[in-house]
Amino acid sequence: MKNDSILNLKQKVENFPESTGVYIFYDHSGKVIYVGKAKNLRKRVLSYFSDSSPKSAYILKKAQNIEFYITDTETEALILESVLIKKHRPIMNIQLRDDKQYPLLKLTLYEEYPRLILARRFEDDGAKYYGPYTQSGTVRETISMVKKLFNLRSCNWNLPKSKPKRPCLNYFIENCKAPCQGYITKEDYQEIVREVIDFMEGRYEEIINKLYNEMQKYSKNLEFEKAAKVRDKIRLLQNLSEKQKILTFNRENKDLIQFYVEDHKAKVLVYLIREGKLVEKRIFNLTLPEEYSRDELLESFILQYYSVRDIPEIIVLPFLVFGGEVDLKEFLCRRKGTKVEIRTPESEDEEKLLNMALKDLTIESLRSEKVWLALSELQRIFNLPNLPVAIEGYDISNLQGREAVGARVYFQNGYPDKNRYRRYKIKYTEESPNDYLMLQEVIKRRLNKIEEDPLPDIMLIDGGKGQLNAVLEVFEELKIKPKFILALAKEREEIFVPGNSDSILLPYDSPALHLLQQVRDEAHRFAVSYHRKLRSKKLIDSHLEKIPGIGEKRMKILLEAFNDLESLKKASLEDLKKIPGISEKIAEKIYLYFHKSS
Repeated sequence: MKNDSILNLKQKVENFPESTGVYIFYDHSGKVIYVGKAKNLRKRVLSYFSDSSPKSAYILKKAQNIEFYITDTETEALILESVLIKKHRPIMNIQLRDDKQYPLLKLTLYEEYPRLILARRFEDDGAKYYGPYTQSGTVRETISMVKKLFNLRSCNWNLPKSKPKRPCLNYFIENCKAPCQGYITKEDYQEIVREVIDFMEGRYEEIINKLYNEMQKYSKNLEFEKAAKVRDKIRLLQNLSEKQKILTFNRENKDLIQFYVEDHKAKVLVYLIREGKLVEKRIFNLTLPEEYSRDELLESFILQYYSVRDIPEIIVLPFLVFGGEVDLKEFLCRRKGTKVEIRTPESEDEEKLLNMALKDLTIESLRSEKVWLALSELQRIFNLPNLPVAIEGYDISNLQGREAVGARVYFQNGYPDKNRYRRYKIKYTEESPNDYLMLQEVIKRRLNKIEEDPLPDIMLIDGGKGQLNAVLEVFEELKIKPKFILALAKEREEIFVPGNSDSILLPYDSPALHLLQQVRDEAHRFAVSYHRKLRSKKLIDSHLEKIPGIGEKRMKILLEAFNDLESLKKASLEDLKKIPGISEKIAEKIYLYFHKSS
């Protein structure tokens, strides 16, 4: 029966045109199993029926139908193949997957007044993407730095269609030019965006030269305060530039690509060098079919990666790709619009960097292996239906019931996803503190959002049997079935699970225990930091309320400027006067209040 199916397919292929294009194999359910490109469709697809390789045999065994698309050029075939692989994710194609555990930066060029925001995946939306970054903190620091250096807006207003009635605090502290109020022209704002692109791509010298001219202009006009602010920006950029490793004496823009393969999975690392400096590294995953070649791996990565990202003048590979159906260089040159050079290392610096990349990928693979072992062990120990890729951790923090807070942390694929962390200011008002009731309040509020925020594979509670039972009562009350809940007690690292009166003790070197401890400790840290923040705010508020002329608005401004009461007390009169929204008269009142006894 199968032989008849193969014969029918072959007869169909014999009628294919001898043209350039893309071919698609389908299985019996209509699912795409393989997408390929060819200079000669008929010749290429017929070769599957005479090829004895396991890959061809598997495709023919599964295939029930085959279709084709004709393209005018080989480059068009390459692009179409990329689009179809991304759309259908065929099992027999090499597939590029962005490392989802790492965040991205997105410059929203499709907006009239672009913003730099955190993103989780690349989209074909006209934006510019940077990353992925290995630390979420780096992303937020960069966004904050861009606001301070270039005053790019960070609000969510759909400008110019909708806008607030007045500028926000960022305008008053000189972190935004308030395009929402028309305080900057669209042309001038676009100039800021161009500077941000230069900054994100490591072209610091151009920005520094421009800022230096601006500083000189302010100095000549005796505007020394403005000149000093520009000088501070120059110093910040110079420090950033010095921290980056200089690799060449010229100012080349190039990408160096290295890969590491293990068990039909590959990690690919791209080093971005701009103006001779290493400015960023990006790590990606490739899912490989049963049979593949090194040429196929690199060709597929380059095709999919540069379909949605900027292309530099030079791309350095560990080896040159030969024998592909389509000229990669032609594809890159056509997409960039200028000449692109693809080559192997030509200098000692490039050789060293590719070796460093391979070492990086090996360490990254070992790190991923530990996480995979931990998740697999959790699945086996607790007999879970699936690998527990989503884990939430909960903790409560309070001081004798005062300023009680709850915290949720979220781990995806064994790594913290700080974008999904949540804080809860507990409303429980009884005089005597009751940790169980506080925990139940937090869990109820979390479960009220279950439609937009589905339950994780594991919900981890910091505590023992009592905390576990308190949480189970909430699920029962709301008639919601949990996936899996456990409690982890600190003293002996005992694990409590529903329906088991005895605790579970895992070996101290258990990867599963280490991961649970990491989630538990991170929830505790996050809860305590929020608790301290609220206590500091309350202390500041209790003092500020006693000062005439300090209302809610000015309290908010001062809380933005000072993290705690001690910082506010130590502030000089000049420091207070410099805060936007605080007049000289109010600054004097604040200063005298804290220094009246001295």
